[in-house]
Amino acid sequence: MNICIIGTGYVGLSTGIALCLKGYKVSFYDVDEGKIKSLKQGNAPFLEIGIEKSLRDCIKAGSASFTCDLSEALSKSEIIFVCVDAPTRPEGTTDLTNLKKVCSELKARIRKDAVIAIKTTINPYDYAELKRLLNRRAFHLAVTPEFLREGSALNDSLTPYRIVVGTEDEVAREKLEKLYSNFDSTKLFTDPVSAIMIKYASNSFLAVKVSYINEIANLCDRVGASIDDVAKGIGLDPRIGMEYLNAGIGFGGSCLPKDSKNLACFSKRAGAKTSIVERAFEVNRVQFLATVNKLTETLIDIKGKNIGVFGISFKGGTDDIRESVSLKIISYLRKKGAVIKAHDYAACENAKKILKGILISDDAYKVAEGCDALIIATDWREYDELDWKVVKKVMKGKLIIDGRNILDASKMKRIGFTYKGIGRR
Repeated sequence: MNICIIGTGYVGLSTGIALCLKGYKVSFYDVDEGKIKSLKQGNAPFLEIGIEKSLRDCIKAGSASFTCDLSEALSKSEIIFVCVDAPTRPEGTTDLTNLKKVCSELKARIRKDAVIAIKTTINPYDYAELKRLLNRRAFHLAVTPEFLREGSALNDSLTPYRIVVGTEDEVAREKLEKLYSNFDSTKLFTDPVSAIMIKYASNSFLAVKVSYINEIANLCDRVGASIDDVAKGIGLDPRIGMEYLNAGIGFGGSCLPKDSKNLACFSKRAGAKTSIVERAFEVNRVQFLATVNKLTETLIDIKGKNIGVFGISFKGGTDDIRESVSLKIISYLRKKGAVIKAHDYAACENAKKILKGILISDDAYKVAEGCDALIIATDWREYDELDWKVVKKVMKGKLIIDGRNILDASKMKRIGFTYKGIGRR
């Protein structure tokens, strides 16, 4: 079975490489000629565990090809996965510009009886609009939402927790059922709108869970409880579980903020209330202030103070800085007159494109040098492995604000730091 992937971002490339590794031939299409040229050479456009080695293996095996010619990509493809970007506008609606363009081109060029599987996250109203645009009987339509986590996207594509397919077309169902037959995962076939709602409900629930534990952590700070123990205690309840109970400065990235905002927007259009999701989004919007307040409690006036920010990407294991909470912290502190230096293990080049006038380095010790305080803003586990005695020696002050609760508080205090976590005693 030949597959076409339209769009070579995190979702498209990870999905396509996983299918190559499962034995399918995949043609990747993108309008970005530079990206396609780089992919042909085996270079991935982003940091993702295992993706570059697998990409090169698939090219060598002849199972992956790359092109900017859509007709070429579609020529032998039975299933076309649409994985192009559909950003959420500030008010919460979806920008369908890229999707509409792709759908118009597909309508004109697609082969008879091919399946179009929309993997891009769109809401029910967006789907209805695209369905009208694609109105043609010669092909078959389905929605196949993705549930990938950046940093483990390839693994999530190879061994997904579940595979959801939404379609009212029997041919689309049969072909996608065949495609996924060698994936050892729970498979759910449903109607398109229900499949769409599964994606939005999943991400919004995770957003609620993160905001909930952060509110509890803020309360723990006030009453003297340990959020580490509280999270462990409630997570032992199988009805709740341990996942997404890590207190900190809030969630970022390209999925949870976007999908939560979009859900709230289209629910209003539908005349329904999603007040819990809206509240979770609001909690997250200001949660970064937990670190800022801890900073000013100790330093009082931060104007002119040298503050080091460890972590720029929205999470460890990726170079993605979209909706990164670290950027909010940096912006806020700079407005208050602080002198900022920032470190990251992978996102420095991306950060330099938007952060001007500050030192950005992949050398943590260089960033720590002369700092009055350090803020841990990204959960890179490598921070726990730093020689913190050296960090203490090169710093001017001794304040550590652990916005991700990843350091050993007792160890930091033994070294001589003034350590403050989120909800930690």
